[in-house]
Amino acid sequence: MRAIQYWGHYPVADLEYVTDAPISVGLRAWAPFIPGDSSVSNTPGAVFEVHLRNVTGLSQKGLMVFSFPGPSPQEVSGIAGFKHEPVEGEFTGVSVTHESGVGYALGVIDEKNVRVGGDLGIDGGAWSRLGLSHWWEVGPLSGMRSDVIKLQSTVGQAGASVAVDFELGSNEVKIIRFILAWYSPSWKGGGTPSAGGNTYTHMYASRYGNAVEAAKFLAHEHRSILKRILTWQQTVYTEKQLPTWLRESLVNILHVYAEDSFWAQAKSPIGEWCRLEDGLFGMIECPRECPQIECIPCSFYGNLPLVYFFPDLALSTLRGYKAYQYPDGAAPWIFGGCTSSPPTPPCEMAMPARGIGEKPQATLDGPCYVDMVNRLWMRTGNAEVLREFYPSVKKNTVFTMNMRPEDGPRGIISMPSGNNGQDWIENCDLYGMVSHIGGVHLANLRMVMRMAEEVGDREFAQQCRNWFEQGSRAMEEYMWTGGYYLLYYELETGKRSDVIMSCQLDGEWMAEYHGLEGVFHPERVKTTLETLKQTVTDRGAVVFSGAKEKGFQPGYWTYAGVHPPSSFMLAMTYMYNGERDFGLELARRAMRTVVCENPYSWDIPILFDGDTGEIIWGSDYYQNLMLWALPAALEGQDLAGPCKPGGLVYRIIEADKEDHP
Repeated sequence: MRAIQYWGHYPVADLEYVTDAPISVGLRAWAPFIPGDSSVSNTPGAVFEVHLRNVTGLSQKGLMVFSFPGPSPQEVSGIAGFKHEPVEGEFTGVSVTHESGVGYALGVIDEKNVRVGGDLGIDGGAWSRLGLSHWWEVGPLSGMRSDVIKLQSTVGQAGASVAVDFELGSNEVKIIRFILAWYSPSWKGGGTPSAGGNTYTHMYASRYGNAVEAAKFLAHEHRSILKRILTWQQTVYTEKQLPTWLRESLVNILHVYAEDSFWAQAKSPIGEWCRLEDGLFGMIECPRECPQIECIPCSFYGNLPLVYFFPDLALSTLRGYKAYQYPDGAAPWIFGGCTSSPPTPPCEMAMPARGIGEKPQATLDGPCYVDMVNRLWMRTGNAEVLREFYPSVKKNTVFTMNMRPEDGPRGIISMPSGNNGQDWIENCDLYGMVSHIGGVHLANLRMVMRMAEEVGDREFAQQCRNWFEQGSRAMEEYMWTGGYYLLYYELETGKRSDVIMSCQLDGEWMAEYHGLEGVFHPERVKTTLETLKQTVTDRGAVVFSGAKEKGFQPGYWTYAGVHPPSSFMLAMTYMYNGERDFGLELARRAMRTVVCENPYSWDIPILFDGDTGEIIWGSDYYQNLMLWALPAALEGQDLAGPCKPGGLVYRIIEADKEDHP
């Protein structure tokens, strides 16, 4: 082996092996992920297409082997109790099932010369001695040879292997398609069987009774599914209105759904509110560093492709938020996980919490919920969505706007009473009026005004209008510095910070992306955007500029931290305000640092150093799916624009319909 040439275009990995062998070998490995089809995308399996090419003038014989170690002891609470059974037909191979119900199927599609055996692992000697004595045969060659099974100790072991004999004539090409399907129908809230917690049932277990059923589905549908995958990808890759780097990134960033998503059936411990057709879909913030389900600001940043391509799953999640809403109107911070007080198991979906310890983010949790409801309503155009969620949105908005009642109109754009809370840019102290929080609150009010008018609640629409006007006056009177908005200002104590926060205009972007009038004074937005250019480095926009010199403590954001989703949001704010090219370049710099400089295409971080590019925090963060908002912003559209006839989202889904009616 001299080299491996590789191209990853999720959910496909194409590899070409450069060897000294008389045959050349390529591999296309893929899993079923199709925007617009949540059921097929939820299939627990993968296909490995091995392309063998005889590059000589002589006949070549060989053996192609796929060895799989099976579940680890931690995954099945022990190593004993595995049963191996042959499978024959369109899918031929072996089914391996643990007494706990966990199992997998390993085999090939439409092959006759198939043999199966035990796991070869990393034993080089075992690989070099491959021969008939290792295997028992399935298919037309012979029946199962139990004496060989016992000899090779395949009975009871977790691993298995499948082999296919081949013979290639001069310049002949052959494709051998392996399938690996798995079946682990439930998970524990603790993350592993031994960690405990509630038991949840995967949604895919409602469609497949075991791994063999999933494998047979892939065997029968593999050509159609792969064609559908390549069709939706081709729609993105040929979108000439987008730069090449963005096309590539839009495709590959969708991989975090495979890493971070949970889809539970509507069974206990999830409440009776959960519908059978919905189940409960949730995303885990960061499996390795901050495991918790549906941290609401993470979903605010990251649920957009879900809304675009899987609105049924976005609806499932929002129904969870509505069900877990607190009597006072507060939105839940998480469905369960590590930042509860006390912490709950990391993969729980029925243990909602208000927030982090003594300083929750409740002041911004509500606007996140309102924004996501508005997204789904705008994307679907379904009035039933609005009617279903409007009462909870209204209740939440009343809660949000009254978290600091003692300050009157200033309280609308402020921290909660006693400054007992956090921004979603967390881990740093803020006081009184906060430009970032205030702008987001004003965007919340813009959205709910429109919702209230749509459902005919004119009284509440007027209330929101009054709140907006009061909060806007306070913002412009107290927070404007002449070049940008203060970080915070508390009149009672005189605490005031003129540190420049690069995401202070997030509320402006929220309004513009939802097709609404902005929330800051228009001329001051332009001035602020000019000032914020000083926060932009070669790697994106630092969250806090000048913090070190002014004595501000930015927490883990550091004095040079770049938060990619915030850079994307700021980039789009430039686009909506007449600086398309500058905004596009800002987004490119942030994504380039993640993908090229580090590189972390498949390990997306949430924070890196704007000076050095070194990763500060996080991996597998689905917040970065915010990238999917860029196509609309580049065209000056609201979020529904790409969903209309001719738009990118519309064409991706329609292309699949044409290919798969």
